[in-house]
Amino acid sequence: MSEQGRSTNRRGYRKVKRADDEQRTRARIVDAAELLHGTVGPANASISAIAGTAGVTRATVYRHFPDDEALFLACSGQWLARQLLPDPDAWSDGDPWVRLRCGLLDIYRYYRSGEPMLTKIHRDFHVVPEPVRDARRKGEREWLETLTRQLPHRRRAAVRAAVAHAAAFGTWRSLCRVEGLSDRAAADLMVGMVEVACGVLDR
Repeated sequence: MSEQGRSTNRRGYRKVKRADDEQRTRARIVDAAELLHGTVGPANASISAIAGTAGVTRATVYRHFPDDEALFLACSGQWLARQLLPDPDAWSDGDPWVRLRCGLLDIYRYYRSGEPMLTKIHRDFHVVPEPVRDARRKGEREWLETLTRQLPHRRRAAVRAAVAHAAAFGTWRSLCRVEGLSDRAAADLMVGMVEVACGVLDR
């Protein structure tokens, strides 16, 4: 191989290595942000703290993420990709009460597995970027629409409010973490509450 060919190969190798190094650095930054969001919370996860945890400078963080929102979106996307999210399509299409119970159990399973992060996100929701808030609200609206489908609606507002309360993270945390109920016991209790809201006292 000629000297020119070897030089070209070396330049190509250095270019690939730089790209790989940049990808690894970016991954370390996102991992650091995810770790801090789940431990100290987004409100306390400053760029300086994230940079220190990742072992890079603040300038390096900003080279990869031009603002806090870009970093938060990358962190949120990575965390969500690692979760088994509630799947409304998998809930029963038959009896609405079976669907409600199955859906609540699926949501409560997600809450339990993601509790450390979800607790901090709910506490610091005021600093969560609007696109992340919107995505969460959209998902929760889908849950609510599926859970209320075909339920008796003589008191529609009360039924919707009861189901929304049953599906809320704060409700799960109060029943299961504070009061010590199992996910199944909590779901059964909430189904009973929705029955009262629907006026179904004896099925």
